[in-house]
Amino acid sequence: MYSEDDLIQLSALQHLVFCKRQCALIHIEQLWSENVLTAEGKIMHEKVDTANKESRGNIRTEYGVQMRSLRLGLIGKADVVEFHKSPLVQGRGLKCA
Repeated sequence: MYSEDDLIQLSALQHLVFCKRQCALIHIEQLWSENVLTAEGKIMHEKVDTANKESRGNIRTEYGVQMRSLRLGLIGKADVVEFHKSPLVQGRGLKCA
């Protein structure tokens, strides 16, 4: 288990996967500058920042979901989370895919 002070931002994890240098500049060096790509990214994120939800069939989609896990050591806001309904198998529990 991690303490609240040791939690890593989900955005830092995303930056690390995309580019280790970018992650270090943003989250360690605290250096950030806007450019055309980041401005376009902000526009694309307008839907996820509204914190809405929608359902289609057996899938519920929620946008802008706040998350925190002391077990995983992560905290932040997920852009999109999909919840899939799993059918019960003869009353013996959930069917795992």
